Amino acid sequence: MDEPSFFWFTLSTILICLTGYLLYLFLKNRNQKESKTETWTALDSPTLFNDENDITDPFTEFQGPADCKITDNELHAKLDKLQKNELATLNIMEDLQDTIADLRKAKEEINQKNTELQSINKELHLARNQLAILNQGLEVKVRERTFEVEELLKQKDDFINQLGHDLKTPLTPLNTLLPLMKQRENDVKLKEFLDVCISNVNYMRNLVNRTLELARLNSPTTVLNIENICLLEELNDVLKSKHSIFSEKNVDVHNNIDNQLIVQADSVQIKELFENILVNAVKYSKPLENLQIFIDAKREENGVVISVKDTGIGMSHQQLEHIFHEFYKADSSRHNLESTGLGLSICKRIIEKHGGRIWAESPGLGQGSTFYFSLPLTK
Repeated sequence: MDEPSFFWFTLSTILICLTGYLLYLFLKNRNQKESKTETWTALDSPTLFNDENDITDPFTEFQGPADCKITDNELHAKLDKLQKNELATLNIMEDLQDTIADLRKAKEEINQKNTELQSINKELHLARNQLAILNQGLEVKVRERTFEVEELLKQKDDFINQLGHDLKTPLTPLNTLLPLMKQRENDVKLKEFLDVCISNVNYMRNLVNRTLELARLNSPTTVLNIENICLLEELNDVLKSKHSIFSEKNVDVHNNIDNQLIVQADSVQIKELFENILVNAVKYSKPLENLQIFIDAKREENGVVISVKDTGIGMSHQQLEHIFHEFYKADSSRHNLESTGLGLSICKRIIEKHGGRIWAESPGLGQGSTFYFSLPLTK
């Protein structure tokens, strides 16, 4: 309610109350006058005679003691009622005054709150404008940083590719000539030196090949040959190619893959994935102990999850956090020339290229490990 309306409402209420009070006074005075007139009329009325010459009064029946008592009681009752009405009217006026005061106080508080809200809205509007300006600048910076990162990644991949090809050039003749020199050499000591050279050359060649493979998988331009393949057939091919290693290390492989399981994947990449995981399990097996490997597959809504579980040396929580990092090696294989630290990194990129994910779990050291990865099912 605005200020003029509130004023007229208050004034009208007061006038109504005053009018009621004046009406009460008017009625009270009128009743008093009528009472006096009736009394004097009774006293001053003329005396009349009946047929028996007895004195009669025409107002006697109205001025008897009982009638006067009734009239007086009624008058007192009316006066009491009017007094109660007057008291009630005064109470109403007092309550109305309190209500008016409360309404004024509430109006002041509402006006104060409105002022505060207007101030807050102005601050929010200013902050929103500033945030919009910052967002525009942030989007530009993000695009710039993204472009810089993409350029750096491209430069890294180009450098790795160039370095790999440059290293393969001198390694090729060494890889051919050193075994021939060993065959022609009769000195046992020199043969041992040549064995060391041959091992290092093989390590360098393997490292270069792995690095080039990882760089190729990291490149956004690399496209996989996705087709419908039978997962069991791909796995059997890998198991046959690594049969000699499994026999030498006394490894038992339990293949539980369903022969009806068809996935969408690159056949060459999936074989390399299985090979890396299986060789990794054999490499980190317990010495002089029969290693058990269990391979299973579980269908899900949008694909299949394959698990490769072994009874090897297991992994700690810290090792699980780093095993898919590039060039990471556990303490037991840091000086092993057979490990490049890139096998699981390549597995991770292969699965990511297929739109899946890969992870590992282990209860702890000495309790084996399980590798999981997902692939899409054929549509």
